[in-house]
Amino acid sequence: MDEIITYVKTENLLDDVCRIIDDAQRMAYQAVNITLVMRNRYLGRRIADEELNGENRAEYGAEIIDKLSKELAERYGKGYIRRALYQYVRFYRMFPEIVYSPSTQFAADEKVNAVST
Repeated sequence: MDEIITYVKTENLLDDVCRIIDDAQRMAYQAVNITLVMRNRYLGRRIADEELNGENRAEYGAEIIDKLSKELAERYGKGYIRRALYQYVRFYRMFPEIVYSPSTQFAADEKVNAVST
């Protein structure tokens, strides 16, 4: 298995330490990005699932997103505006079967299955 963080011992301590820090930061950014993509897709999926339960889908969907946006803003701040929620739904609809790396896909499927049952 490839090393996530490269450990190299050279004559230059500063370069070696900087390489370790840079590798760790790169991996942290990648992990955050993957997690945010998964979060946004799952948010879109859940909202889309709720919209399908309404009789008048367009009106019902707008009401759901308006209400949800207000409640999320109260709880988490202004990052969950209506426009963002609509983007999550659109993202989910564009990529309904998105696949991550095998390990993240397996973990995500296991978590969803555990919650669904």
